[in-house]
Amino acid sequence: MANLPLLKQFVESVTAFARKYKHDLFFRTELNVIVLQVLFTTLILALVAVGFSVLYKDVSTNLLVGIMTGIVASGTTTSAVIVENLEYLKDRNFVLIAAAITLTTAIFGYLLARLTLAPTRNALESQKLFIGNVAHELRTPLSIIKTNTEVTLFDETLPKDARDTLTSTVEELDRISDIINNLLSLNVLVRPEKIPFDNVDMGVVADRVLAHLAGLTERKKLTVTVERSEYATVWGNLTALEQIVMNLVKNAANYTQSEGVIKVRITPDYRGHIVTTVEDSGIGISEEDLLHIFEPFYRADSSRTRGSGGSGLGLAIVSELVKLHHGSITIKSSPGHGTSVAVTLPCGRIEKEEDNDDLQQVSVDFSKYFGPQKQDKA
Repeated sequence: MANLPLLKQFVESVTAFARKYKHDLFFRTELNVIVLQVLFTTLILALVAVGFSVLYKDVSTNLLVGIMTGIVASGTTTSAVIVENLEYLKDRNFVLIAAAITLTTAIFGYLLARLTLAPTRNALESQKLFIGNVAHELRTPLSIIKTNTEVTLFDETLPKDARDTLTSTVEELDRISDIINNLLSLNVLVRPEKIPFDNVDMGVVADRVLAHLAGLTERKKLTVTVERSEYATVWGNLTALEQIVMNLVKNAANYTQSEGVIKVRITPDYRGHIVTTVEDSGIGISEEDLLHIFEPFYRADSSRTRGSGGSGLGLAIVSELVKLHHGSITIKSSPGHGTSVAVTLPCGRIEKEEDNDDLQQVSVDFSKYFGPQKQDKA
């Protein structure tokens, strides 16, 4: 009877431990890592013990055989043969033990990394899934609010102060919509294998983006020029590529003073890539800020108001989308001298054609790569 309280306390401790192991992901991971390390150490000791046991057995057998051979043959080279055999056995067993330990370490290292990163991986995927769900839920009420506000603006008898307030509200709603679109892009990037790729003309992408941003560029009286080569096809996703160019041009427009200049160039680099460059004559970025420019929610100048900048997600999204397309992005800038952003993406894929003899041939028109360049203005 005296042991019942101790037994009850022990059962409660075991139950609490099991409950915590089941529901606390980080505690479970820590315990699994500790168990795995103990198992790894035990296995290494077992391998070493087996290796020494085999080596001892081989050495004993070799000595016995050498002694018996020496007694029977009465030769003078028996000791040299024994030493040579022992050296061979030592080297062979050392290589086998080293290989076994190396392989075991690699396997347990992989398992350890999987266990250690599991909470972070699960938390990140859950977070992105939650953000995506929330963003989808917000789109409908925001659309209704924007529509109602725009309908109210049609009233010609609306006072000027009220009109200005509603106009500002529509602009803020547009900014919120951009943030939601960026958040949804992050959610899509969790499963990049589901994004379809095809040949996309970057010239067409640039035209669509500039047409969409015409209101912004005209309101600020910006001069936008487009220079493109005849061949400007890349391998990618149309929606993602439009978002890349959209964010770059919008950033350039937001941070360029009125009557400034924005240049868009789309040219091949003659190494299998198309380079899309967006240059502006804006305020530029300091060297210190360039180191963090692709971090989510980072703003190069904290003193900037929301009216001139975005959410800080644009370039982070651009960076991830460029990586998804196996491309690269570079930024050159200095305060007061504008910014130049260059995105390099792989060229489009060329379809194979069959001739009458059922022989597959690839047809390439090299004039596309070396043809004259055209300039347009938007």
